Amino acid sequence: MPRLVVTGIGAVCSVGWGIDDCWEAAVQGRSGTARLEMVEVGDDDCQVAAQVPARDGGGYESSALRLVDFYRFAEAEALERAGLEREALISNQRARVVVASHGFCWKTDEFTATSRGEKVDGCDLSAYYMQPVQSAHQLIGADFGDRYSGVGTACSAGLVALLEAGEMVRSGLADIVIAGGVEAPISETMYTMYSRLGALTTLNAMPETASRPFDVTRAGFVGGEGAALLVIESEQSAEARGAMPLAELAGYGTAISTAHITAGSVGGEIQALAMERSLENAGAGIADVDYINMHGTSTPDNDVSESEGVRRVFGDDAPPVSSTKGVTGHLLGAAGALEAAFSAMAIHTSTLPPTANLREVDPLCKLGDYIPGSARHVSCNGVLSNSFGLAGSNASLFLRQP
Repeated sequence: MPRLVVTGIGAVCSVGWGIDDCWEAAVQGRSGTARLEMVEVGDDDCQVAAQVPARDGGGYESSALRLVDFYRFAEAEALERAGLEREALISNQRARVVVASHGFCWKTDEFTATSRGEKVDGCDLSAYYMQPVQSAHQLIGADFGDRYSGVGTACSAGLVALLEAGEMVRSGLADIVIAGGVEAPISETMYTMYSRLGALTTLNAMPETASRPFDVTRAGFVGGEGAALLVIESEQSAEARGAMPLAELAGYGTAISTAHITAGSVGGEIQALAMERSLENAGAGIADVDYINMHGTSTPDNDVSESEGVRRVFGDDAPPVSSTKGVTGHLLGAAGALEAAFSAMAIHTSTLPPTANLREVDPLCKLGDYIPGSARHVSCNGVLSNSFGLAGSNASLFLRQP
């Protein structure tokens, strides 16, 4: 069975365009959350978001065009860092693409204009009006035809896309796969819906610290946007090209909880199962894990149940853990891909990012080290990256030194 390696990473999120800027902010614990500017919502709704800054200093484009812009940027950066040409991959039948995206959420004025047959920013968005998720996938995968796959397993989707990419290479279906996630969900629809559900933060007066995973005062997640793409290929393919791996994608595991549509499993049982399966798939043990990048949404339920899941696997010997969502907000379907990218960077740079905005750990979160304060510069040979989604989709990825 071929070894899998990560040879390129591209990313954009609220703290910058490019993996170096994104990773630097994560290491510094510098928050990208701010007052919601893109859309207007009700006074009782969440007013905080992790919005991607415009590259040209101009205004925000329509949601559909933002989605494609994020994807194209991350893809181009990942391929450049891997030393690959996009046109060559399109013609290479041994290359594939797997991307997680829920599509995009309509802004009210866009939806109204499109339903009337009008153009938005000079573009006809009627196809997206008919089938928004399918059209989003067609936009980013059309060049690869039937060698493109879309993933939609809620907030675990970005990580599941990497798992699918790994299986494609291990099975011999592909030599190289571009995999990850992209989201442009910030809209009136998304914010009013999740605010009514009580999932978004209520800390409107403190935008920069509104996402505070594991903190006793956490009050919901902060919506984010962006993209992260990783180039996954066989070790043989990388060696033939002279590419230098950033990390080995060593193992992965999934587990489905049917207990509740939104809540984690009781005692973190199913989250633990995903982590155990990931380590087993890699032929690794708990002693091989130096750090865990947690799903850590800053919601009351997730942070406790995930911590319980880690304790089930590691007992009192859990490694340091942190959540980078205090910096990036929650990128929904793209979150797992961005956090896997950060996990690869932790290995590549021997640096463990902190949990931003963590002041007082909730007593119900019973792990010993959530990396509060500042980053750690230590040897990092193995990392677990966790992503959990609505409807009980749990996934865990194990990365190690190549």
